[in-house]
Amino acid sequence: MSFPLVVACLGNPGKRYSMTWHNAGFWVADILTREAGVKFLDAGLFLVASLPGGNHIIKPTVYMNLSGRSVSAFIDAEGLDPDRLLVVCDDFNLDLGRLRLKGSGSSGGHNGLQSIIDCLGSQEFPRLRMGIGPAPDGTDLAEFVLDRVPARLEEEASLMAHRAADCVVRYMTGGLSSAQELYNRNPEDV
Repeated sequence: MSFPLVVACLGNPGKRYSMTWHNAGFWVADILTREAGVKFLDAGLFLVASLPGGNHIIKPTVYMNLSGRSVSAFIDAEGLDPDRLLVVCDDFNLDLGRLRLKGSGSSGGHNGLQSIIDCLGSQEFPRLRMGIGPAPDGTDLAEFVLDRVPARLEEEASLMAHRAADCVVRYMTGGLSSAQELYNRNPEDV
């Protein structure tokens, strides 16, 4: 297994979006850097933090739908292949708290993932999706992902973000299959 050198955690910049569902990836980035005792540096199109062992975490500084610009800029600057990338993002098709780690695949309707696929010209990169669904019936999905997490769900969202951070660490240390075996299960089964 070639371990990822960059974990791209997706979200939208700015305080207005910090506690919205679409920023679940940023929550994971903040947990990982806090636990590693490192800080983000501003590199223009992204914030970057270097983890012990040579891995990096990036947070795009562009809006979600343009994430590919930031991710491809880092990949190009570092001379990395897409399989050295792990993308962390929200997914309204998964129930709240569920994680799904895959080695490749389509965007599944996620605009941030689609932007990365378009900019890299490949969908052959691992991604960790964090369940934020289901969206209430009749809800506009674009509005739902930009809604603030309701206070009654903040603890559950926080637990999911911490599990996702643990999944990223497991992926970096034990590989894809090992992390999938532990984290692709229902949280109640773990």
